[in-house]
Formats: sequence, structure tokens, C-alpha cells
Amino acid sequence: MKTNKFLPILPLLLAVLMATFGCQKSSSGDDEDDMISVTQQKILGYWNLVEFIEETTVGNQPPEIINNDPHNIYFEFFANGRVKTNVEGEAEYSYELKVNNTMILWEKEHKILELTQNKFTFSNTATEGNTTYKQTYILTR
Repeated sequence: MKTNKFLPILPLLLAVLMATFGCQKSSSGDDEDDMISVTQQKILGYWNLVEFIEETTVGNQPPEIINNDPHNIYFEFFANGRVKTNVEGEAEYSYELKVNNTMILWEKEHKILELTQNKFTFSNTATEGNTTYKQTYILTR
């Protein structure tokens, strides 16, 4: 009768292979999706616009800053990628969250600067010629 020398080693080899492939890290795409999902959950719901800051910079001049004090302006974010707001009359728009704290709203890229349970701040910047425009929205619950 012939004995196989590798038979006792086979269960150990299988255990090592299962541990190696079973413990692989998730892909970066999965991590990005998870971060977007967490951000989505934080922004859902009704927010009041409490401050709107407009900065205009021409060339190397100091920026002209207008700090608006809005009244009764709101944003309501829904899980289906829609947001209802009365910023420019009662309307509904689409929004999309991206990686690196970026949100697409009004077909513009906005940087999410702060997002807590009770405060949501985002801004966008645009340049025309040598003039830069920046808008910052500060919302609270």
C-alpha cells in the first residue's frame, strides 16, 4: 500500500489559502461608495439657509465680500438625488455626491466644507477672465 506524503498537509494548505483570500481589503471603489453613502445620510432632510456669502475678486485686488442674511430660505435633500429649495422660487433640482466632499448641484461643483448633524456648509467657485466668484452657503437644521 502506497502512502501519500502530501495528504496530511492538504488541510493546512487549504486553511492558509482561505485565510489569505478571505482577509483581502475591500476595493477603493467600495470605500468611496461607503463614504458617499455616509455623506448622503448626513445631508438628508430639511435645512435652513442662515448665511450666504458672496466673494468677488478681480485680479490681485482684495475680495469684495457680501454677507447676505437670508430669511425663510430652505433646502430639503431627498434620498432619490433630488433637492427642493426656494432659493430662486419654489423648485426641485437634482444633486449628486462625489468623492472628496464634492457635490454637484445646479450643474456646478460645490465643495462640502463642513457637515455635522446640525450644520452643512458648501461653496462653489467660478472664474471669468481675471474675476473669481465664490459663493458659500451655510445651512443649519
